[in-house]
Amino acid sequence: MLKFSLIENARDSLEHAIEHMTTDGDFQLGDYKRIIIDLSHVAELLFKERLRIIHPAFILSNIDKYPSIKAHTVSAQLALERLQKLGGIEFRSVDASALKTIRLKRNEIEHYEFSINDKEAKIVIGDVLCFLFRFSGDELNLDWGNERLTNPKWTRLIEFTEFYEAQLAQISETLNEAGLSTLDCPICNNNTFDIESETCLLCGHSEEVLECDVCHSEYLYSTVEYEEAGLCSDCEYKDGYASAHFEKY
Repeated sequence: MLKFSLIENARDSLEHAIEHMTTDGDFQLGDYKRIIIDLSHVAELLFKERLRIIHPAFILSNIDKYPSIKAHTVSAQLALERLQKLGGIEFRSVDASALKTIRLKRNEIEHYEFSINDKEAKIVIGDVLCFLFRFSGDELNLDWGNERLTNPKWTRLIEFTEFYEAQLAQISETLNEAGLSTLDCPICNNNTFDIESETCLLCGHSEEVLECDVCHSEYLYSTVEYEEAGLCSDCEYKDGYASAHFEKY
């Protein structure tokens, strides 16, 4: 019987993603589709392995069913939440943002229509790759980060991270010199969303900029829970806190 461990399974998906990322020629939508599915799979499996180290029961959605091998395992989102609560693992905002974006895109692929532009795809993929290499080393003692620099099949991955870093540095400088008003982009999580053009100058993500009914600051509808409330995320939080504590906001 052939069998993959969680790490071996994750490694296989990573190798498959790298094959699509390092082929010559222009990327097609199908390439991004496979890369996003594979990298989402890698993240989910690494999360499960880290939970298994804490306790094998934690990789099951219902821990009371441990040690059944037929019980459903946790989703990537639930695994992330358990790692934070039970493992004390902190995730940077940029990591959480990239993981959320790639999870949403994977759901589009599996359940709906899928669309992504070339620039946005490369930035999200670059972010997730940086996280996977860091997480695999820090939390699982894997040497994937160093292998990225030595494995001939993996060395071209630097093209993605360098693209991201170079673009970020250049655009940040341009924004500072021009004195443009910006917001944090919900896709790439950088302060590169130009309020005037309603577009992120780094990844190209576009959406309507709204004005908060309370504090009158600009915000993006995708950053709040209740779009119809007309509140920015800060005021939305304050309003929710006040309601929960029977206070007037």
